Amino acid sequence: MSASQQKVVVVGSGAAGLAGAIAAHKAGAYVTIVESTAFIGGTTSLSGGVGWFPVNHLEMAGENRDSIECAQEYLESLALGDVDLDQTEQFIRQAGYAARWIEENSLLEWDLLPYPDYHSEMSGGMEIGGRSLSARPVTPRSDVAMILRPALSWRAPVTHLEVMTNTIDSHVIAQRKAEGTVTMGQALVAALLTTCIDLGIEIHTNTLAHTLIQEDDRVVGVQCATVRGEEIFHGSVILAHGGFERDANYARSFLRIPNPAPTGAPGALGDGLRMAMAVGAELGNMSEAWWAPTIRVPGDEIDGAPLYRLLLSERSRPGSIMVDSYGHRFVNESQNYNDVGRSLQSFDAGSYSFDRAQSWLVFDKKYRDSYLVGPVQPSDPDPEFFLKGNTTTDLANAMGVSPKNFNSTIEKFNTDALAGVDAQFSRGESSYDRALGDPTSAHPNLRPLLFGPFYAVQVHAGTLGTKGGPRIDPEGRVRSATGGVIEGLFAAGNASASSLGFAYPGAGGTIGPAITFGVLAGGAAARLINPVRT
Repeated sequence: MSASQQKVVVVGSGAAGLAGAIAAHKAGAYVTIVESTAFIGGTTSLSGGVGWFPVNHLEMAGENRDSIECAQEYLESLALGDVDLDQTEQFIRQAGYAARWIEENSLLEWDLLPYPDYHSEMSGGMEIGGRSLSARPVTPRSDVAMILRPALSWRAPVTHLEVMTNTIDSHVIAQRKAEGTVTMGQALVAALLTTCIDLGIEIHTNTLAHTLIQEDDRVVGVQCATVRGEEIFHGSVILAHGGFERDANYARSFLRIPNPAPTGAPGALGDGLRMAMAVGAELGNMSEAWWAPTIRVPGDEIDGAPLYRLLLSERSRPGSIMVDSYGHRFVNESQNYNDVGRSLQSFDAGSYSFDRAQSWLVFDKKYRDSYLVGPVQPSDPDPEFFLKGNTTTDLANAMGVSPKNFNSTIEKFNTDALAGVDAQFSRGESSYDRALGDPTSAHPNLRPLLFGPFYAVQVHAGTLGTKGGPRIDPEGRVRSATGGVIEGLFAAGNASASSLGFAYPGAGGTIGPAITFGVLAGGAAARLINPVRT
């Protein structure tokens, strides 16, 4: 390392951190990654490995339907006065570049995912898909596999493209398992991690960053607790440690509902948020998260912490509905998980309670015999966490909801479903709704619940990760609460205030901005005019 070479320390090892590390190295810096847990990948490794990139090179090489103006129109239609327009514009203009740059400068390869935008019916939305890119499978070598966060035990090595196109081949799955091939978020992380190792980027696991070091109001390093004791890593710092959803105090302090059920990595404890606040960072979007309805399967844990499963296609298939603690439907169940998750945050003034905090996915015997529910196959015996009733009244009593309300709800839904409509919530009318339904059914999303016994699984208000933190400028520099920026400090991904504000525009809405601002922050951190001391 040259005595004048800029140093960059990346805190966290998900999509934002690994992309930022590669970008900083390519811009000439000496780069160190510090990760608080024993494994690399964070919540990205548990994700679907999809990034939402408007105006990307794969879409543009095909139908050429997207444009800066179209993407701008779409995000503006989703904005509710909660976004930094400069940052949003930077994302739109740089996302396609970042997607191509990371593919050209790493082992990561993208596939175009034919997934409609989550609000494709709105102005600028894309119904056919094209903005979501999915990581291709990777077979990691041994030095990568040993520090890559292991796959969740229940997840088969399939790709999003295979799920979307219904081309899952059991022989291919068996071969991937035998060869150690990984897919989805693991594949994305494995590709970027391999690149980092090959570039000579220094990587430290079990290294908890806790204090930023400043000289003359410039961040020049970070102090960490390591297995060797306290250690300072010198350089400009990129915070890419993920969100704060697993810190109970922060969750209670900032989020709309107390302690939503987490689906992400155990390292999301807000360590970078503490450091950013300690040096005077301006915060934004703190009450927001990537919301989700979840279920709790007994025994599910990650590193000893409870883990909830995202409730995805189960809500969208025919023969199912969701009801609240009163036995009423309250949402289009087939909508994207972020908006359904947000709908679970309702507060009822009359009962002085979060009346949807205890909600239920309800389905009949035909549904039970046809579809996977969480980890439960149609051929599996009924697990204990399934409630069951021979009649809808029996099921209402088991759930603890009003039988009168519940039976009325079922009757109204069944009448509409027989006619192929949802007069209450328009379920099944959007491209996104239909994409997650059953294409072999007479209606992909609607069928009356007629066949007993009837079942219910409790649904929890959850989060894939928080989306609040220090505000950043268009280059990823952390803004100061007193104006300007904090020199030498950068942030990206869930460690920063999201450029999308309230919105979740499409599949990969977390990872797309994370990689985009990771690349921007990495380049900017490496180009600081005055190198920090060696």
